[in-house]
Amino acid sequence: MLDIKLVIAFVVVLIVMAVLLFIIYRRSKWIVFRSIRLRAVLMIISILALVPFFQINSDQNKETFIKLGDDPKVWDSLYDAVSNGGIIALLNSRTTDAMVEPKSYSQDTMKKLVKKYQGEAKSINATRKNTNFKNQTVIYTLSESLTKPSYVPGLTISDNPLKKLNNIMNTTSSGHMVSSGYGGGTAGIEYSTLTGFNITAYKPTITMPYSQLTSSINEKSTVTGQFDKKIVVHPYVGSFYNRRAVYKNMGINYFYTTDSDIPVKYTASVGGGNHASDTSAYKNVLSKISSGNDSQFIQLLTMQNHTPWTFTGRDYNVIEPTDSNADLDTIESYLQGLHYTDNATQAFLDKLNKLKRPVTLVWYGDHWPGIFSFVNTSTDALSAHSTPYFIWQNDAAKKANGTVDVSENYADPSDFTAMVLKMNNMKVDPYWALKTELLEKVPTINNYKRDENGKLSFIDKNGKNIDEKSLTTEQQKLVKDFKLVQYDITTGKNYLLKTKFFQKVK
Repeated sequence: MLDIKLVIAFVVVLIVMAVLLFIIYRRSKWIVFRSIRLRAVLMIISILALVPFFQINSDQNKETFIKLGDDPKVWDSLYDAVSNGGIIALLNSRTTDAMVEPKSYSQDTMKKLVKKYQGEAKSINATRKNTNFKNQTVIYTLSESLTKPSYVPGLTISDNPLKKLNNIMNTTSSGHMVSSGYGGGTAGIEYSTLTGFNITAYKPTITMPYSQLTSSINEKSTVTGQFDKKIVVHPYVGSFYNRRAVYKNMGINYFYTTDSDIPVKYTASVGGGNHASDTSAYKNVLSKISSGNDSQFIQLLTMQNHTPWTFTGRDYNVIEPTDSNADLDTIESYLQGLHYTDNATQAFLDKLNKLKRPVTLVWYGDHWPGIFSFVNTSTDALSAHSTPYFIWQNDAAKKANGTVDVSENYADPSDFTAMVLKMNNMKVDPYWALKTELLEKVPTINNYKRDENGKLSFIDKNGKNIDEKSLTTEQQKLVKDFKLVQYDITTGKNYLLKTKFFQKVK
C-alpha cells in the first residue's frame, strides 16, 4: 500500500533512531530501570497491550472497540479514515480471516471436490470442439465509471449518448452487470472478473482484495492461467491498488502505464477531459495485439470517464430532475463523456473486426459515478449497482470457434470467463467447469449485499432477490463447492493448488 521508497526511508530512520538510543543508553548515567528482568517484563506487557489493536475487527474484539469509539466504515476507506483516523482505518481494513471457514473443509473434502469437477469438465468438454485460444486474443475492457443513463431512476435527458452501445448490445451477448461498487470499488470488480471469485463471499472487512489478499492471488487460479502471453494496459499511473505486485503474481508479462519503463504510447484526452480518452486507450490495445501463434490475454483499464468530469461540450441536457440538489452541470459533462465513449467503442470494434486474428472482447462498466444524488441507493439498490456489459467476437473468432449466446439479464462479473469459454466452445478445466455449472444453474450472485457469516444472496432474471436458503438442493451444493474453492485459495491451506483442479487446457 506504500511506495517502496517511503518504506526504505522509514526503515533507515528506525535504524538511525535505534543506534542513537543505544549510544545515549551506553553513555547515560541516569537509567530508570536497571533490572534486565524488569525491562523484559515491561516489554512483554507493552507488546500484549498492542496485540488487540492488530485484531481490531476480529469477532472477539470488534464489539469492545466499537464501545471504545471505533465506528468502522468498511465500504469506504477514505470515509473510515475521516471518521476514525488513519491508523484505526488501516487496522479496520485488516482481517484475521478473509472468509468464514466452511464446516466441511478438509483435505479429504477437497480431494473429492477435485474428482467431482474433473468429471463435470469431462462431460462439458464432450460437447465443446475447441481446446484453447491458440492464435487468438481475448480482451477484457473495464470502462471506468460507465453506466447507462436509462439505468438511473428519475433521470430524463434530451438525447441518448449511448446509441451505438445500445446497438452493439442488441446484436451480441449482453445485459446488466451487477457491480459490487457504487461511486468506486474498481479494483474489487476487476478482481472478480480475473479470479472468478466473489467479493460478497468474504467478510465485510475485505474491501480491497488486491491489497488485503495479495499473497493468495496466483496465475493458476485466474483467467490469465489459460493464456501464453498476457498484458495489462492502463493509460494512467500504475501505483494504485497494489496492482504491480498483484499482476506479477498473476503472471502478467507487462503492465503498460504512463509511468512504466515502456509507457503507453497514446495518452491524448478529448473534449477538455482530464484523462486519456477511450480512443487513446483503444489505440494502445490495438498496437499490442499479437501476430504470433501464442494465445494472448489483454486487459484494458480506461480512465476517460474517471472523476472529475470536465468535458466542455453540452450536447446532452438534463430535463429531469429540475428541483433537486444534483449538480446538473457535472451530470451533463459526464453524459458528454459517455458520448465520446460511444463513438470510440464502435470504432474500436470496427477495427477489431477487420483483423484476421480471432478476437473476443469482454466489455463492462465497473460502477456508477457518484453524481446522481437524487437516487435513493437503498430503495433503488439494484439500479444503482447495474452497469452495461457485452461479450463480442469479431468475424474471425466466429469463424474459428462458432458462437453461443451467453446473455444474462443480470450477470455476475466473476462469471465472465465462464461465459467467454462457453461462447467460444472452449474446453474447461475442473475450476471453470464449476464456474460453468454456477453460470447455468444458479441465479446471479447479488454483489452489493454483504453478510458477516459469508451467506450469499442472489438475483433472478427479473431482478428479484433470492436468499441462499431458498435455492434448490442442487444449487446449494454448487454454492457450497464454490465457497470451498474460494476459501481454500484465499484463506485455507491451498490443497487445490497441489492438484489438477486448475489446469490450462492443452
